[in-house]
Amino acid sequence: MNITLGFGDNIKKIKQEGCVHLFGVTLDAKPLQEASEAALVRLQSVVSLPGFRAGKVPLSMVKEQFPSMVKDEVLDIAAKSALPEIIKAANITPVVSPLLRNVSYEPERKLYFELQFESAPVLDPKGYEKIAATRKVHKVSDAEVDRYIDQVREYNAYLKPVADGEPAGKQHFVIVDYETFENGQLVKDGSVKGEIVDLSSPQTVAGLADAVVGAKKGESREFDAPFGDKKLHFKVTVDEIKQKVVPELDDNFLKEAGVKTTEELKINVRKLLEQGAEEKTEKDLLSQLEDALIKSNPLSLPPTLVREEAQELLELFKKRAPEEQHLPDDSMLERLRPVAERNLSLTYILHHIAKKENIQATDSELDAELEKAMARLNTEEEKARGRELFGKRKEYIRASMVESKTMALVKEKAVITEQQS
Repeated sequence: MNITLGFGDNIKKIKQEGCVHLFGVTLDAKPLQEASEAALVRLQSVVSLPGFRAGKVPLSMVKEQFPSMVKDEVLDIAAKSALPEIIKAANITPVVSPLLRNVSYEPERKLYFELQFESAPVLDPKGYEKIAATRKVHKVSDAEVDRYIDQVREYNAYLKPVADGEPAGKQHFVIVDYETFENGQLVKDGSVKGEIVDLSSPQTVAGLADAVVGAKKGESREFDAPFGDKKLHFKVTVDEIKQKVVPELDDNFLKEAGVKTTEELKINVRKLLEQGAEEKTEKDLLSQLEDALIKSNPLSLPPTLVREEAQELLELFKKRAPEEQHLPDDSMLERLRPVAERNLSLTYILHHIAKKENIQATDSELDAELEKAMARLNTEEEKARGRELFGKRKEYIRASMVESKTMALVKEKAVITEQQS
């Protein structure tokens, strides 16, 4: 049941900071009495006391026995009654639930509280036509193609044992066991088995590579090395010596790559690199357009939505990033805040451009999008789940399509010059 209270001039706008609006609401004795009566009737239907059936507790006893519940109900009734009046009078569209704060309650005499609203930013979009941008076109060179193929060969390299009796050299990998001593005593957890060491790279234990160079399989070497602020003694035994083998660009390699000739391989690699370069070029171009839109349309954002967007980005980062890259949540949220603000700013700006240009995503376009999604699915079970998910996210998908169409319009209207990079 909606209770209508006569606030009149008892609603005052206290301040506005960007998208945050703060209103003070006062109920004097008469409207407070109406709210209190309604609160007691509500509570009577749910509270119980010994000797009384549910819904039959006298109102006076409800008031006496449950004062905090009465206060909460009065506040709920008063706030819900004030909300539509504030929204209508101030022309506010809240984006999150209003926040109740600074409550002062004197039963039967006076109630005061403040309602904090966060509204969507309103703007008349500017500067989205004829944005000056540069498309940085990159022509893939023969050297880049060769370098990519060499990287693939290196990625597919493997280790094989050296010939019997061949000593370890800087170009080799060795598998070693070693023990660590301090003042003649074996250090706790100082025995290491089967560690692989690239003798051409710096080592965790200084001097380890130099000590085993020249050693043969089964030989042991001893050496001293600093470790932190200590000087330790190491005994290392070479278990195996291996050399890195990079596959040749031969028929086997070409077969694994799914081609017949080196020329065909280079053509495929060039196409791959050109596609990557084009994607990077378009991403850079879009970034320039987005930067221009944000610069031309500065806006204040609802702080709660910024926090929620940053939190979503944090959860996404946690799923994708290795555990060792995770920082404390507060630190990560602070780092992600500028990204969240950029995302929200672009969303609002594109929304207002779409509204101004009457850009929409029609139901037929949504149906076409659904059909494209269905074409990528195989079984009827997958398609049924896909349709269900599409239905639940239909309006989100529609909004995303409108954003894409709006960005396409901005790009179409931009003044783009090409630059070879």
